[in-house]
Amino acid sequence: MLLHSFFVTPNNRKVEAFIKHFDLDVEIHQVNFRERETQTDEFYAMNPMRKVPVLVDGDFVIWESNAIITYLATVFPETGMLPTDPQGRADVDRWLHWQSCHLMPAMGALKLSDEKDFDAIMPLLEILDAHLQDQQFVCGDLTVVDFAIAAYTLTKLGRKMDYSGMPHAAAWRDRVSQLKGFVATQVKVPA
Repeated sequence: MLLHSFFVTPNNRKVEAFIKHFDLDVEIHQVNFRERETQTDEFYAMNPMRKVPVLVDGDFVIWESNAIITYLATVFPETGMLPTDPQGRADVDRWLHWQSCHLMPAMGALKLSDEKDFDAIMPLLEILDAHLQDQQFVCGDLTVVDFAIAAYTLTKLGRKMDYSGMPHAAAWRDRVSQLKGFVATQVKVPA
């Protein structure tokens, strides 16, 4: 398997963190944007959106980060990161959709605004905090969901948010930041 990626973005980082956390047999290729690698005909054939991440498994190609991590969790069931029972899987899907439909757009809007109004995103973090009140991870046990959501809360912008009124979300974020995959994909700022 080959992952085309650019790990400094949350959607790419979640996939790379998942791969590195479990030492999965997936080669990771960092695309070269200076060389306009995603603009080639070859890349377009893999992803007409011309974005990363893209996973190639033989003649199967899949794009969209949440689809990639659920595929990897299915192909590598020993990770235990994707429930097989209908309710467990529905819970995972719900939180993956929450991340892609609510958290990601809110973080994107916040990133693009001149004035950083963190109040707009706080209701989402309050939902996460309340949900985590009696559990260590979003779906009870560690799942692909934790990788998907954490990739956004661990961004430079995500670390600037005030979690003081959300002790459960803060503790969860600290817990997942110490996972092997997130430690391995931490962006190291040059001195």
